[in-house]
Amino acid sequence: MTDVSWADKLSAVSAGLGVVTAGIALLIARTANKAAHQSSRAAEQANMTADSVAQIERDRWQYEMTPRFDVTITRLGQGSDQASLILTFEGPPALERLDEVEIEIRDDGYTHGVGLAGGPDEQQIAQTIWGPYRFKPGINDSSADGRLSPAVPLELGEWLKRALEVSLPPSWTDRAYWSQRYAGAPVRLWVRCRREGYQPWTLTYNVEVTDPQ
Repeated sequence: MTDVSWADKLSAVSAGLGVVTAGIALLIARTANKAAHQSSRAAEQANMTADSVAQIERDRWQYEMTPRFDVTITRLGQGSDQASLILTFEGPPALERLDEVEIEIRDDGYTHGVGLAGGPDEQQIAQTIWGPYRFKPGINDSSADGRLSPAVPLELGEWLKRALEVSLPPSWTDRAYWSQRYAGAPVRLWVRCRREGYQPWTLTYNVEVTDPQ
């Protein structure tokens, strides 16, 4: 049996220690990588939580700053086919002013599809104001079809006054039927508001038309 020299034994021990050391180093590296990954995930979750809280706070503030309006529509006289819309900016007080307030007449909420051959097409249906009133075209820069009153600035406590008239029945509809269809129906509105530093607001109103006192 060949004797093993101390040098060979030392070399073998050194090699074994090297393997152990490499194993320990690999374990330490894996542990460090895992810790770093966990730390990174924790940081991401913390950022996501902070972002979520900030977004909730922004949404809450946006909601609390939603403009409040009083909207009335009054006929100009008993049986008149004209009326006056008054929109008053009532709050919240912290908002103070609006850069733009736009009012649009909404349709009655029903689906109006294209009918039989010879009936109205999609463009004619879209151009019809399906409701009892429209803005008087050209008055206060209202649109030619009477659907839109363009955006204007408004201070807290101020009001807008807009002229309305009975909507026109489309050419394929009997006038008497049209009048009966919308007799007593509310005027449906979009009120769109903008203020620098805030997301736009879109508000809806269904306003009863009343006779003058």
